Amino acid sequence: MDIKSEREGSVLTIWLEGDVCSECVPQTEAFLNSSLSGVEKLVIDFGNVRRLTKEGVMLLLSTKKKLAGVEMSLINVSEQLYDMLDEQGITTLIDISKAE
Repeated sequence: MDIKSEREGSVLTIWLEGDVCSECVPQTEAFLNSSLSGVEKLVIDFGNVRRLTKEGVMLLLSTKKKLAGVEMSLINVSEQLYDMLDEQGITTLIDISKAE
């Protein structure tokens, strides 16, 4: 998986590409931990994510927990991934918008 980011003031936007799976969770978690200081809004673009495993979902939830009080959203989420996250109740915890 590839990770790109851009920070504008207190807003961090991250673009993920590939599979968010158990093999990439440590790399992604380390990247997030090193990038979140001072962030007031985190936007994760899922436009190029093909697959999201349970480990990836757990990473999203743990990131949300670490960011207590910080706005976190997922954008450009495919219909398939959105439905999976909705079935698991994640859409009630994290602001998630589908790809247009």
